[in-house]
Amino acid sequence: MNFRDIDLFADRMLGGAPYIETIAGLELRASPIQGRGMFAKRAWTTGELLCILDGQVVDVARHPGVIDALEWNALSPQLLLVRALRTSYGFINHSGRPNTRIDEDRRTMRACRPIAPGDELTMDYFEQPVPPAYLASPEAAALKKNS
Repeated sequence: MNFRDIDLFADRMLGGAPYIETIAGLELRASPIQGRGMFAKRAWTTGELLCILDGQVVDVARHPGVIDALEWNALSPQLLLVRALRTSYGFINHSGRPNTRIDEDRRTMRACRPIAPGDELTMDYFEQPVPPAYLASPEAAALKKNS
């Protein structure tokens, strides 16, 4: 499975919708950063809650394929919070100057600076305790280079 597979699976399981809305007030559209991104239709203030992340806790050592195949955020270098279907979160692109951040609990996403209508939501992927296998990937290398 790869990111194209997760998109096809979402299309099939969600009746043509590209994702499950987990952050209200966003729209999916072409991103100048990469591919598609989530853009604000409303404003958020610094510290304001965007969402609480959910998913299945998965041990990367037992299931390394989830890193490349599914949507996830890191709870630790060994444990991921994995989602089989795309959510709003999965379309947030990387930035070295993000406007969202995940709290220390690794599940609460907040605005880390003001977000205005029309802004693309971004996060610094490397602020998470990502698995070493992800850090060694060509995708991670490209993101670091462009940060």
